[in-house]
Amino acid sequence: MKLKIAACLFLIVATALSAADFSMEKAIKIEQFLKRIAVRRQPSLFLKKVTFSENELNSYLNLLYTKKYAPEITFIDLRLHDKDEVSGTVKVKLSGEKYSAVPQFLRDIEVSFQGKFECSNYHMRYLFRELVINGSRYSPEILDEAYGVAQLNAKTKKSIFDWFSLLPGLKKVQCSEKTIYFYY
Repeated sequence: MKLKIAACLFLIVATALSAADFSMEKAIKIEQFLKRIAVRRQPSLFLKKVTFSENELNSYLNLLYTKKYAPEITFIDLRLHDKDEVSGTVKVKLSGEKYSAVPQFLRDIEVSFQGKFECSNYHMRYLFRELVINGSRYSPEILDEAYGVAQLNAKTKKSIFDWFSLLPGLKKVQCSEKTIYFYY
């Protein structure tokens, strides 16, 4: 009986590891590129472009980026499609005193989404078309309204559709099927 349980656990772990086929080598490849272009240099007349695969991007996001900048995210899986379309899943775990005001049922969530991103003037935003949180479908516009109401005392209200600055050195981002293009 114990052997069967151990075998089942091994299969579950092996399946999870193969599903999350991340590579530190691929993650470091993106990290080194971003560090290199973040250093100020002479302005170039023409944009340069570098291409990374969907797997390289997911490796970077899961193994390096979230650990440094978004530790609440325990897993992210982006699927890149033509014409800057992106779908994916993000798992978030909110723990600790920082999130004590957040209701317990919202502390461990899985968000699936579909939409498209836009870039303009060294900024980017994501336009949600579909949004599913813990298996329930929500209208992105209504969720954004609720988010705005929750910021009752905020000096500057934020939106899930807000523009944000690209990482230093990046000028533009585009994607096609399983490929992302960084312009610098």
